Amino acid sequence: MTVCDLKSGDRAVVLKVELSEEMQARLRYLNVYKGANVSVLKISLFKKTYLLQARSAKVAIDRDTAAGIRVWRT
Repeated sequence: MTVCDLKSGDRAVVLKVELSEEMQARLRYLNVYKGANVSVLKISLFKKTYLLQARSAKVAIDRDTAAGIRVWRT
């Protein structure tokens, strides 16, 4: 399951980030890394953009990035 499979309001734990090293570093800086808890705050129309809450950071990511983040819904 990836972030794309979650609905607005869902919470999940990040299992793996399958993206480039550069993107992994950016997401790690924004508290999205293996073992982190994330919540989906909002999903845009046609699921193009996802707004996540990771600890105190709010992170907006596109569909391609969301597809590279494997999660486990809690």
